[in-house]
Amino acid sequence: MKKLFISLAIVLGLLVAAIIILPVVFKDDIVALVKKQANENLNAKVNFDNDITLSLIRNFPNFTIGIKDLSIVGIGDFEGDTLVSWKNFEATVDIMTMIKGEQISVRKIMLDEPRIHALVLSNGKANWDIMKPSADTTQTAADTSSTAFNLKLKKLEINNAYIVYDDKAMGMFSRLNGFDYDMSGDFTQDEFVLNIVSTIKSLDVAYGGVKYLNEVNTAIKADLSMNMPQMKFVFKDNSISLNALKFNFDGFVEMPGDDIKMDLKYSADKAAFKDILSLVPGIYTKDFENVKTSGTLAFNGFAKGIYNEKQLPAFAFNLNVNNAMFQYPALPVPVKDIEVKLAVTNPDGNLNNTLVDLSKFHMDVAGDAFDARLVAKNVMQDPSIDAWLKGRVNLGSVTKIVPLEGGMEVKGIITADVTAKGAVSTLEKQNYEAFDAAGQIVAQDIYFKSPDLPQGFTLAIAELLFNPQTVTLKSFDAKIGKSDMKMNGAFSNFFPYMLSKGTLNGKLNFSSNLIDANQFISAEEAPAPTAAADTASITAPEIPANINFVLTGNIGKLLYTNMEITDFVGGITVAGQKLSFNKIGLNTLGAAIKMDGYYETTNPVKPTVAMDFGISNLDIQKAFTTFNTVKKMAPIAENMKGSFSTTLNMTTQLDQHLNPVYPSLFATGTLTIPNAEISDVKAFNKIADALKNDKYRKLAISNVKLDYKVENGRIYTQPFDVKVAGQKMSLSGSTGLDQTIDYKGLVSIPRKDLGVVNSAMESALKSLNTKAGTNINLNEMIDVELGMGGTFNDPKITTNLADIAKKQANSLKDQAKDELDRQKKMLEEKARAEADRIKKEAETKVKAEVDKAKQKAQAEADRIKKEAEDKAKAEADIAKKKAEEEAKKKLKGIFKK
Repeated sequence: MKKLFISLAIVLGLLVAAIIILPVVFKDDIVALVKKQANENLNAKVNFDNDITLSLIRNFPNFTIGIKDLSIVGIGDFEGDTLVSWKNFEATVDIMTMIKGEQISVRKIMLDEPRIHALVLSNGKANWDIMKPSADTTQTAADTSSTAFNLKLKKLEINNAYIVYDDKAMGMFSRLNGFDYDMSGDFTQDEFVLNIVSTIKSLDVAYGGVKYLNEVNTAIKADLSMNMPQMKFVFKDNSISLNALKFNFDGFVEMPGDDIKMDLKYSADKAAFKDILSLVPGIYTKDFENVKTSGTLAFNGFAKGIYNEKQLPAFAFNLNVNNAMFQYPALPVPVKDIEVKLAVTNPDGNLNNTLVDLSKFHMDVAGDAFDARLVAKNVMQDPSIDAWLKGRVNLGSVTKIVPLEGGMEVKGIITADVTAKGAVSTLEKQNYEAFDAAGQIVAQDIYFKSPDLPQGFTLAIAELLFNPQTVTLKSFDAKIGKSDMKMNGAFSNFFPYMLSKGTLNGKLNFSSNLIDANQFISAEEAPAPTAAADTASITAPEIPANINFVLTGNIGKLLYTNMEITDFVGGITVAGQKLSFNKIGLNTLGAAIKMDGYYETTNPVKPTVAMDFGISNLDIQKAFTTFNTVKKMAPIAENMKGSFSTTLNMTTQLDQHLNPVYPSLFATGTLTIPNAEISDVKAFNKIADALKNDKYRKLAISNVKLDYKVENGRIYTQPFDVKVAGQKMSLSGSTGLDQTIDYKGLVSIPRKDLGVVNSAMESALKSLNTKAGTNINLNEMIDVELGMGGTFNDPKITTNLADIAKKQANSLKDQAKDELDRQKKMLEEKARAEADRIKKEAETKVKAEVDKAKQKAQAEADRIKKEAEDKAKAEADIAKKKAEEEAKKKLKGIFKK
């Protein structure tokens, strides 16, 4: 028995240890797996704090998971756009329902400071559509009978949420700031009561460019009777408060299938006029409780029918204000005789059958009456209106009826007398006679000043004239502080644009002597005088799709941050969500700039720009201190003195703050620098250190014409020459927009400037000449190869100096060998010549001896011959004489006889 208890104790201890240790031991693996799976299955980047909570102890036997600092950031069309983020998420789950595979029971979900930005582009693409399609395309219909996610939630708590829904396709916008939500109910039961309590510090709702709720404080309390098997939810005790206006609603919503069936009613039959007055922007102030009011207010409405993707329920809204007035106790003038009668009805859910009938609107402000009427039908297909507006408003009276913020001033007169009656289709067919439009709106001597506009806005005159075909801006003459502006022109297709989906066409002429944009930048926002303009607080504007404007501008001087632009001329066209710049010319920073191109927002999250610039004689230092793009693309400009001219053809995406998305930037151009000097650049300082020569800390540029290209985040340059220490250096390579550098250089350096390298070569040469008895000399100029890598602020320099000594030593060996070979050849040639000489001398001597012997032999032969001849002659003479003597003797004898 004792052993059994010991065994049980050991098992229990191991279980407890496992409960404590396992979530910790495997937490890193779990986090890595979740991130990996999320990023593999979503068209978005998912990240969160690795310090997640995985605990079986905190709410044992329930399992608690907590995730901090999560963010889901879009890619592609929504690059950099944060869809969802939160500070902390915590869920408590019944661990046994997970183990058994039953319906998962979630005790509580808590979401702290979530931020949700739901965006639909003009083309209908939504940023929350981030699920990647399944790789298996063979399955046409998923069987969810056994895999449906089955969950029961008891409590949901959301704290301080910020939620934006921006549907640009439908023209809808809503924003919930400071949204708290507490929902509780026992979802484990088939029938139960769901309690919802929610508050919103600031609620904004707009549709079609009209703001219906502006920073409205909202509270919602709802108790719903939940029938889960039938998916029917009945509202029991419910109320909504919008500022001071409180109303109730009841009815039911039923969702048996894809259709949503509803029958909802709301009303405020006994509300005071003061309650709805609280919804008017600017009226609901801290003194609102003391406002004196009278009059009656009633409104009601309903939504009844079926809602799905193709159908809407019937609906209605009715508002009546009778004999109302209001007056702030500290102000002398009331607004009185307020009458409003508005009915918006739709009998069948077809939006085109909606009828808007503002049959009466009247108020009296300090003796000035203002009246309006509007009836609109066929609002979706061919809007038809019967409207008029007539009245006079003395803005100076505003200060007498509504308390203005400290420092705010307003005065001036606005008069209106406009009528419009007819169908939009008649204007689209240019049948202007069938549409009645006439009148004018005139604003005179307007002055407005506020803490946000301390310099004041003055409008001397503005006149709008209406007829069926055009709305003419006859004149517009205004000043904001030191800035002046004048405009005139005309708009066509005005009523189709206002009432339907028509395109507003217009031609405007704009002129100004001075536009000082710096007066709109607060001291906190203004950059330092020498700093490049910071656009972090700027939001990229979206160009409307249904506006076609041609604006011709002429601005004498434009001041923005540390820039002064003069002689601005050119045309600007707005069409097809594109802002085009046509033959823009201007002067700034002492340089002339010409520009053509466009800014387009087909995808408002990723605007694109294409520009063709021509810049002449721009000071390099001014360009660097003024433009962030120069800092990014050419950081070396900070250390350059001189001027440059360039042609630049550029296309790039922009982020939501109008900064270039540098990886998408593509540009080509030619840079011309007549003369410039570069000094105190880390890369060349390191080159000077490597060469042990301070001359190489400065570069001179003269008559450089450089072709360059920007692509894939790098700026590539064609080979170009600079002068350093009086010598030409050839450079080529690229600079990354991430400040990395990759350049190759070649420079001929006098050998005497190579310091220890030269000393080593001289010593080796002297030794060689001594040993070999040679007289070898080295070249006075040495080619040094340079490599520049790393980053602009932390360059890595490489040279071939280590190889030069080896190469020169090898060169000396080669030269010595060549000298020995030369001397050997010379000796061989000398020996050969000597041998030839000796041979020739020998041959000459032998020939002479032979000739002498020949001559001697010939002489001897001649002597012998002569001697023989003489002897023969003598013998012949003797014989002859003897014969003659014999003959004489015979003759003598004969004669004797």
